[in-house]
Amino acid sequence: MTTLVHEQRPVDWKFLKNTMTLSTNNGTRAEHMRDKVGPFAANRVIEGSCLDLVAELPDESVDVLVTSPPYWGQRTSLGLGTESDPRQYLEFLTSFFTAFLPKLKKQGIVWINIGDAYNTPVNWRLDDRKYSSLGAEKSGLDFENSAYTKPRAKRKAFIEKDTGWLTYGNLLSLPNRLVIGLSDNGYLYRGEVIWRKRNAMPEGRCRRPHRQHEPIYLLARDERHAFCVSPPVPSVWEFSNEKIEGPAHFSRFPEELPRRCIKAYGKHGSDVVVLDPFSGSGTTGFAALRAGCTYLGFEIDPEQVEASNNRLKGIERSSVIQCQ
Repeated sequence: MTTLVHEQRPVDWKFLKNTMTLSTNNGTRAEHMRDKVGPFAANRVIEGSCLDLVAELPDESVDVLVTSPPYWGQRTSLGLGTESDPRQYLEFLTSFFTAFLPKLKKQGIVWINIGDAYNTPVNWRLDDRKYSSLGAEKSGLDFENSAYTKPRAKRKAFIEKDTGWLTYGNLLSLPNRLVIGLSDNGYLYRGEVIWRKRNAMPEGRCRRPHRQHEPIYLLARDERHAFCVSPPVPSVWEFSNEKIEGPAHFSRFPEELPRRCIKAYGKHGSDVVVLDPFSGSGTTGFAALRAGCTYLGFEIDPEQVEASNNRLKGIERSSVIQCQ
């Protein structure tokens, strides 16, 4: 038997509007549909900086936030992740999540998938693949493998002699520093899930463990947040990356990740609002709509906004998500 823990509350009809009929395999069914989350159109990705847009969200309007911010020093376009100083990167993220906290419902939860970085330069050139030591024979992979073709930023190590953690070669512990900062600013840190990648990006010879996992951090506003407790949500999730059609987005997570995060909330329906403030290719939105929830995304890249919204329009809502 499934057990959920959350506060019982009435549906927030302030933001519920319109009723429409959805087609299903068994005929038709009527369901209340939201067309707005505050000033924003529901089930759409909104173009703009999340730090600007979050101020327009009504307080206590979001149930679940699932996101993977751009990782520091890996982005080739403008925006978050391109800072030379990793402290500026952390400052932006801390500012956003702190501004978001009152927008989260008291029983709501936050999932953050974020990778770390070594304080070393990144200066990969496509022609360098001829020196690759990847593959079973240590002589390289196919020249079109994404291990070579994935766009990489040109990054210098950021060294500050009087700041110990900014030493050359140090693993910067950016995710841990973010979580500690958010805990200092009012969040409850509720746990960590390890995403073990079945098809992790291969790495060459290096004097450190080859990375085959990423962390996903769970935070909340209140200790009595909604969550599936029986059966328990495990702390290790194993699944592969995946590809989608449309404009390339090399840093997207697979749909299985937000699907599990939303499922762990233990509730579904159009009154459950899922937000991804770094929406990217819209993967969290696909998972939210298939769970029967309402979605809102923020994204600074106009090309990804257009592609995401076109994909979202084509997804049928499913009627049920079960905690199992």
